[in-house]
Amino acid sequence: MIRLVFLTLCLLYTNFSIGQKYYDSNDLKYYLDFTDKMANLKFLDYKINGPIEEIRTFYGKMFTVIKGDSIHWVLEQSSKKNKYASYLIIKGDYRDIIKLVRNEVSSKKHEVIASDLLMSGYFKDYFNFVDEEEFIRLNRDRLIGGYLKDNGLLGEYSIKILSNNEVKFINLNINGKLIITEKNIIFESNLPILTRIVGNYDYDLNSNIEFLKMGLIYGRIRDESKGIFALNLNKEKKSGSFTIMKVKINSQGNLSSQRNTAIFEISD
Repeated sequence: MIRLVFLTLCLLYTNFSIGQKYYDSNDLKYYLDFTDKMANLKFLDYKINGPIEEIRTFYGKMFTVIKGDSIHWVLEQSSKKNKYASYLIIKGDYRDIIKLVRNEVSSKKHEVIASDLLMSGYFKDYFNFVDEEEFIRLNRDRLIGGYLKDNGLLGEYSIKILSNNEVKFINLNINGKLIITEKNIIFESNLPILTRIVGNYDYDLNSNIEFLKMGLIYGRIRDESKGIFALNLNKEKKSGSFTIMKVKINSQGNLSSQRNTAIFEISD
């Protein structure tokens, strides 16, 4: 009986430990590891690699504190360990920083290097951590970017929209931009329906590598619709098409679909 209880406790501890490492979705080589109590992070031009500890303040907030040489990072946890409401990059004695975090106030002056209070708008684009399962999926999806790089398809293209859903734009300058990176694609134009579309690659939608080599790329639109995009790019002929497909469900539970295809030429 004692042995059974011991094994159960071991299994519980093991299950608790699994998934305690989170990866920065912006760059998967950076992480927060709560199992080994270590972090390796980058934010803008700032990097840190050091031990971490979790601090609960007197007011009940939870913070993840990363110890550096003289500059330390303080991340305010949201509902989960991989979600953060605020950040602070601060210089000072580590023991003083811990006291500052625990009390949420300090009588000493500290040099603030960076904070979301000082750099409004940046925080939501960084520190987007994912768990082990999502890490594996993102790694597979980003293989697509590697294939595109190997075949010389990455870059920024100035484009001119020739038609949209078979409506031709004769003698009209409907211009735009197509940006293809290892992580995603961005399609911008002055068409109202295609003002700015950001799409992430999806490995499962690009099962045929030969199609990628020819410039036929599929992925998922990065918005609440989770729609699909299809990019057909022919660099040799300086032409291409961009299609988006979305499905919506209204409050009555009825389905409606949206499909939009823009034909374009590469300007330069």
